Amino acid sequence: MLCWNMRKPKDRKEVSELFSEIATSYDRLNHLLSFNLDRWWRRRLAELANSKPGAFILDLCTGTGDVALRLARRGAEQVIGVDLSDQMLKLCRSKLKQQGLESRVFLLKADALNLPFKDEVFDVVTLGFGLRNLLERERAVSEIVRVLKRGGRALALEFSLPKVRPFCRLYRWYLRWGISFLGGVLSCSREAYRYLYTSILEFSRLDVLKLFEAAGLSKLFHLRLNLGIVSIYQGQKEGNGTLLPHRS
Repeated sequence: MLCWNMRKPKDRKEVSELFSEIATSYDRLNHLLSFNLDRWWRRRLAELANSKPGAFILDLCTGTGDVALRLARRGAEQVIGVDLSDQMLKLCRSKLKQQGLESRVFLLKADALNLPFKDEVFDVVTLGFGLRNLLERERAVSEIVRVLKRGGRALALEFSLPKVRPFCRLYRWYLRWGISFLGGVLSCSREAYRYLYTSILEFSRLDVLKLFEAAGLSKLFHLRLNLGIVSIYQGQKEGNGTLLPHRS
C-alpha cells in the first residue's frame, strides 16, 4: 500500500533537489498529465503580463523556461529567469538556443527569497507554478514588491481547487491517482509527485490575494481557469510609475 503522507521538504535546497530529479521528464509529463492544458495556462499568464515592447520582466521559479520564452516572444525587451535548480536551468538554456532567444532571456541561479537585484527595477514579475513551492511565501512576495517598479504588477499562476463540489471530488481523485501515482511511476520519482499532490492541497487553503495585499499590492485580480483547477492572481505596486496595461 502506498504511503501518501510524505515528509515535507525542510528547506529550499530539498525542494530544488526534488525538481532536479524530474527535470528531464518535467515538460513531457506536464503536457501528458494536464492533457496539454498547461501550455494554454502559461500562454494565458504571458498574455496577462502583456509584455509589450520595452518591458523588463522577472520570471521567478522559471523552471524549464516556458513562461520566460513566451514573454520574450510577446515582445519583452528583456526577461530574467530565476531558479534554484541547475538541471531545470540547463534544459531552459537548450530551449533558448533552439528558439534563438538567447539575447532576450537571461538565466540566473538565485534564491527567490533573496533576489540579487536593486529596488524597483522590473515592470512585471511572474511566477508560473512557483509560489506554492516557496516555503516562506510572505518573504517571497515582499521581495517581489521590492524589485517591482511603482505601478508594476506581480502575476502568479497556481493550482487551485474547483468550487463546484462534484467536480472538486473528481479533481482531488485525479490529483492523487493521476498526478501523484502515475506521475511518480512515469518519472521514476514518486517522492516528487507525492510532494506535488500534497503541496497543491496545502496551497489551496492559502488566500493568495490577502498575501499580496499584506505585502502592499493593490488593484487585486483573480482569474479562475478550467473551472478553477488553476488560477492567476495579480496585484499592482502602488505609485506613479507607468503601468503596462493588460489584455483580458
